[in-house]
Amino acid sequence: MSGRRFALAGTAIVLALARFSAPGFAQTSLDKELGEIREYLSQLETLGFAGVVAVSLEGRPVLVEGYGLADREHGIAWTPATVSSIGSLTKQFTGATLLLLQEQDQLSVEDPLGKYFDAVPDDKKSITLHHLLTHSSGIVDLDDAGDFDPIGLEEFVERVLKQPLESLPGEHYQYSNAGYSLLGAVIESVTGKSYEQFLRESVLVPSGIYETGYILPAWGAGRSAQGYENARRWGTVLERPFAEDGPYWVLRANGGLHSTAYDMMRWAQALMMGRILSPESMAAYWAPQVSEGDNSAYGYGWSIVDAEEGTLVTHDGSNGIHFAEAAIVPARELAVFLLTNVRAELPMVSQVVDQITARLLGNIPLPTLPQICETPGTEFEGWVGVYDLEGGGSLEVLLEDVTLRVSGKDRMGFSALHSTRPLDFSRTEHLSAQIDDIVGAYVEGNYKPLWEAYGRSTSLEQLKERWDSRMRDLEEEHGTYRSYEVLGTALRPEREITLVRFHFESGGADRAYVWDMNAEEDLLGVSIRGLGATLVFYPESSDSFRSWDRRTGESRPMSFSLGPEGRARLLIGQGAASVEGHRH
Repeated sequence: MSGRRFALAGTAIVLALARFSAPGFAQTSLDKELGEIREYLSQLETLGFAGVVAVSLEGRPVLVEGYGLADREHGIAWTPATVSSIGSLTKQFTGATLLLLQEQDQLSVEDPLGKYFDAVPDDKKSITLHHLLTHSSGIVDLDDAGDFDPIGLEEFVERVLKQPLESLPGEHYQYSNAGYSLLGAVIESVTGKSYEQFLRESVLVPSGIYETGYILPAWGAGRSAQGYENARRWGTVLERPFAEDGPYWVLRANGGLHSTAYDMMRWAQALMMGRILSPESMAAYWAPQVSEGDNSAYGYGWSIVDAEEGTLVTHDGSNGIHFAEAAIVPARELAVFLLTNVRAELPMVSQVVDQITARLLGNIPLPTLPQICETPGTEFEGWVGVYDLEGGGSLEVLLEDVTLRVSGKDRMGFSALHSTRPLDFSRTEHLSAQIDDIVGAYVEGNYKPLWEAYGRSTSLEQLKERWDSRMRDLEEEHGTYRSYEVLGTALRPEREITLVRFHFESGGADRAYVWDMNAEEDLLGVSIRGLGATLVFYPESSDSFRSWDRRTGESRPMSFSLGPEGRARLLIGQGAASVEGHRH
């Protein structure tokens, strides 16, 4: 998949935007903040981060640095010149190209599909290019089609237009990669050139951007970032099947472009300085055209977050392996960009741009990471064991190399380990029991409890199709399904999550069920990366440790001590959310 942005800006960024007001950055303060950012990224590198981060401010680069390896097999480090996929950041290039063609009177964003495609069905005749640009067309992605399937233009358009709409044109926002591929087809129809050829000749090269594209840039050997998943080489998008002039049409114009940190910084500066589009086009390009919900809207290839003191223009892109994100604050001439090849192994990298932007604009501290000491793992053997917790439940502490791995022995232990709000076991047990009933019903073919938990927002038949599809995929990977168990529920400040483990013939799979805290019995959805069953704690001394969750980036302190009778005592967390236990 070419990627999409789910959580467009966290609370931290919105607060940061609301707080900045000074006309410029004080150099002393900026140096301090950049030093903290460099230190944070270096610490993150010790925990597995690899990639490049670039920050430009008031027209000049202030931080452009690589971390970790872009190619592990050949020991090639990440640099600002490393080439990597930018995923759905491709969309903002497509949006800019459409507006440029409009300036040239070759098309209008209000043109209907029928101007460019034959035999448009009646339900799609009112769809305009504006609807495609803003994900409000109702067009859905192709069923059972992957990014690299050899689907040509004619077949792609025919299949997309045959599929039923998800909603009426203009009714609401619904992310659609297929809609942007149709825009790519319009560009090719109008210009008589391939999507990449016109983009390169008319948009990129005139702006001094030479190393962004699908196949035309002369990147040379050894410059591409290799992707990794579970410590195994995944490779690059460029190794996958392509047509002669770029990707096939499931991916073309909506994702898959490659770039460098240097090029993306040049692009951001060119946009802010008005070198790409006219002021009228820029106003439309970065306008909040269609609401995405909460505090964000979609423009023409960008997500737009408004706050009292300024606007954040942002987007990300990922195929699950490679990840890219850009954030621009035009009023402050600030641009932050990230490329990484460890998205599968380190899901929390999707937060890094938000964290840096919030630090620079709002003086919001960067997250705490473990300050790992080099104490030998044998120093920690005395803390291994099972600990009974005050209030109920138990935890198991195991030694793994030079870290401690902690897990709940029961549901109460799970909740105590993973909750960052004060514990309420009646609440966690209630939600765990609810999920037990829901999952127990649908594994037996009864989807009504799940349907009701989702607020009856989708059909029973759709729920069955989703479950059957997921189960087929899981059984292909792990063998025949055997059973499930509810591990427990975690109470977090902004969400509540119940984790379920599905057991198969040769392995297991965890699913995190996320509750809507504004509606007590409603589910928001299911995540495969929302919560891990165990926490890994890194040593900061012989008796103090700090966890770090690769999925969420969350961190909690843990310390040990010996009581009067030599009985080990454990303390996890801090303040009202802390948990104490004694080894039995």
